Amino acid sequence: MIGYPKKLNSKFDYEFIRENFPRERWEGAYRALLDERLQWFCIGKINNGEDGAEDETHKIITTEQNDSTEKYQYELREDPNCSLLRLGFTVEEVEAILKQEP
Repeated sequence: MIGYPKKLNSKFDYEFIRENFPRERWEGAYRALLDERLQWFCIGKINNGEDGAEDETHKIITTEQNDSTEKYQYELREDPNCSLLRLGFTVEEVEAILKQEP
C-alpha cells in the first residue's frame, strides 16, 4: 500500500494508518468508529392516548401525512452493522488507542 488509504475496509487498514501516519491523520477515523456505532432505531408506533419516553436514549418523532399525525418511538442503540463491530474492534480497544499519548 502506498500513501494513506482512500477507504478503510479492514482492521489491518486501521492498524496500518496508526503505525505509518501521524496521529492527526488517523485519530479522526478511530473517533468515527465510536461516534457511528450508536444509531436511532424505530421501536414502534405510539397509539393515541399513549405516552412515549423521552430521555437520553429515547425520542419521539412526529410525522404528518394526509391530515393525520402519527408518533413513533425511537431508541438509541448500538448498531449491529456498525464499522466498529464489523471490523472486529471493541469499544474498549478503540478508547485505549485514543487515550495513548502521541
